[in-house]
Amino acid sequence: MPRQATVPRIEFRRSAHLAQTEFLISDVDATAWHVFHERYVLCGVDRASADVRYRGKIEQLFDGCTMLMEPGEAHRNIVVPRPQNFRALFIEPALFEKMAKENGLRKTPSFRNLTTPHPQLIRAIYRLCASVEANETALEQQSRLLRCVRLAFAYTEETRPVAEIGYNHDGIRRARAYLHEHFNEPVSLDELSAIAGLSSYHLVRSFTRRFGLPPHAYQIHVRVERARGLLTTGMPPAQAASSVGFADQSHFTRHFRRINNVTPASYARALR
Repeated sequence: MPRQATVPRIEFRRSAHLAQTEFLISDVDATAWHVFHERYVLCGVDRASADVRYRGKIEQLFDGCTMLMEPGEAHRNIVVPRPQNFRALFIEPALFEKMAKENGLRKTPSFRNLTTPHPQLIRAIYRLCASVEANETALEQQSRLLRCVRLAFAYTEETRPVAEIGYNHDGIRRARAYLHEHFNEPVSLDELSAIAGLSSYHLVRSFTRRFGLPPHAYQIHVRVERARGLLTTGMPPAQAASSVGFADQSHFTRHFRRINNVTPASYARALR
């Protein structure tokens, strides 16, 4: 297993050799992360003890586990009793699905579970991140990324998990799709309820139960995620804030920092 870190660190990184991939290096981190994802996430957890809400259920993180998440989902650390050490890979859907197809999987693979013990995958993720930090050769970095993804494919399945019964899935899926289509526009609860065919009360309750965020917070997370993508292209934070629908840059910065633990400007500098 990786050597235990003692100094707090939260860093986002990219590599010139690995397109459509981003890395989060986090040590001695007691953050109660609450994040929406539009990318596939492979996270190797060296040290952790936390309760996480994901897909309407509460699961526990533990030393030596992996977290596997897919686009369109949010996870929230409810309880973080002690600092965590982990490495996370964020892979754009187009690249992940291309690699899945090359490995004989269907176009849109889905992970069966959020957490699973997998020492090999954790070591592979940590070694990949170390090779990125050391600016190793393109061949090494690309080979290590391929190994990480291939190990993760063992935990995918042909169909997405069957949703829990007890609420209108078609309705909340329509509501989520509408928020994605209109992420940078004002959306009222009445408008969203009409799209879902549910009362406001049942929409908010069911949406929160399924996706881990109420609709208004989900829209903010989508905006932050889209803005993050714009920052990686070199767009200034003020322009990114306006493009995704935030009223001003300070509003954008506050939400970006709350979600990612760094400011938009710091994030952009790190990637450069």
